[in-house]
Amino acid sequence: MSSKKKSRRPVPKQAPSASINPLLIIVGGVVLVAIAALVIFGAGGNTAGPQPTPEVTGAPKLKADQERVDLGNVRLGQPVSVNFELTNTGDQPLYFKEKPYVEVVEGC
Repeated sequence: MSSKKKSRRPVPKQAPSASINPLLIIVGGVVLVAIAALVIFGAGGNTAGPQPTPEVTGAPKLKADQERVDLGNVRLGQPVSVNFELTNTGDQPLYFKEKPYVEVVEGC
């Protein structure tokens, strides 16, 4: 039998395991909550513009920027479009109970 010496290879040193500082996790969580709050509640209030002063107190009131639109003579089948800006000028929330519709008056 031959007597061979078994060579031992040196065991490489393991890098120290990376541990996350608990303070870092807490600070990161607070930052995420702050960002979420800004997104949900808005940064600095309403950015849609100034709110109109209420014309009615204690109830909602719908006001259109145009009451009438004259499109002139329109051929049958020709598509037309009109834009209206609707505003709640009351001091209470405005809810629609049914789907809104527009009535077209012929010959006016």
